[in-house]
Amino acid sequence: MDKKMINIWDYYKNGTEGIKLIFISVLFSFFYWILNFLLIKTFDFSITSYVLVSVNNFLPFIWTIITFPFIYTNLWDLLIAAMIIYFVEKIFRIYFSGSSFLKFFIYGNLIGCIAFLLTNVIADQEYSLLEGGMLGVYSCLFAIISYNPKMQISLYPIPYQLPLYVVGIVFVLFDVANLLNYNELIGVFIARIAAASFGFFYMKSFQKGNDFLVFPISNFKKIFSHVGSYFKKLDKPKFKIEKNDKKQYTSHHSRPLSDEEFNYNKVKKQKQIDTILDKISKSGYDSLTKQEKEFLFNSSK
Repeated sequence: MDKKMINIWDYYKNGTEGIKLIFISVLFSFFYWILNFLLIKTFDFSITSYVLVSVNNFLPFIWTIITFPFIYTNLWDLLIAAMIIYFVEKIFRIYFSGSSFLKFFIYGNLIGCIAFLLTNVIADQEYSLLEGGMLGVYSCLFAIISYNPKMQISLYPIPYQLPLYVVGIVFVLFDVANLLNYNELIGVFIARIAAASFGFFYMKSFQKGNDFLVFPISNFKKIFSHVGSYFKKLDKPKFKIEKNDKKQYTSHHSRPLSDEEFNYNKVKKQKQIDTILDKISKSGYDSLTKQEKEFLFNSSK
């Protein structure tokens, strides 16, 4: 059992920001399900209003603006969200860093939450609940649509590639269909449109280096470390590491790049990436040379 826990911690520790968000969501959601079930059965009391956003309870429980992105009320929503987070992050990181992904994810949830509250006040939907991190996902997805709307992607089981903007349209149409069937989802619908709009328009400024919503992502990343601390206790070194006489160069010796510097370096590669993507859209992935495939693979890390 200990070995399995160590493997889980290793996967978490070495994972991308998206993987860490999925881990946190799974951990928080399962904890919520178990605790809420026990409290309802024992005391007929639910903690839902303490962790999810609603107009009726927001002011007493304002911290829900932080907890709601990581908690899902059912397993199906959690699984769907985890898959979407995973694939959207992979697309996002072709062009931008993991820190930028977190930035759009966090602000997308924040902007969407505000829109949700305002809409439900106007629509008199006091008890409608906001859960999960899909607002942040919409922000990240539409940010990339803003950056490269014609990027070709493959969606199983569809046998051919689609432009990324088509995926965005499908997302919105699906939400419209849900809204037509369930009018009480008006707050969630407007929240997702707000998050998507933020991602789309902020990217226009972001790619020019105008990052006016500076956020201390490094502090937010500490949450990831605390969540994984339980697994870390089991992660003990198995063997001793000997020093050698050769001079070692590690990443902490150099100053981390700012988002502006990172984006500047990315722009240098963008023309080559666009050329490769155009080639894929016209002739397929197999038409790429070995060097082009390696370049695209390295760019997606």
